[in-house]
Amino acid sequence: MNNYKNFKDTEQTDAWLRSKGINVQTFAKTNSRTLQAQQAATLLLEQYSTTLDNATKRLLEHFRCCYADNNKRGKITDGLCYRVLNLTTRVKRGEYRLNRRTQQTA
Repeated sequence: MNNYKNFKDTEQTDAWLRSKGINVQTFAKTNSRTLQAQQAATLLLEQYSTTLDNATKRLLEHFRCCYADNNKRGKITDGLCYRVLNLTTRVKRGEYRLNRRTQQTA
């Protein structure tokens, strides 16, 4: 019974990680900042792709390609991770301001 519960828990965890755009096999070996940036890049491309310009989309796709490649994943710098995270903050802040304005006018 306990083994089955562990198997189901692992299965649920793996599904959650995949939904966030994180590779399950390399999760333990990847830097935490890189994981955060990968999650942010996936979020931006899935939910905010209509509000992003082409250069921003190319940056996010480049980051995701580097993350997907085993050789390039270790070469992802903190600077690239911070660019993705700062971009995510800027987009979310803009969305918050837009929602706040629409609520004030309503």
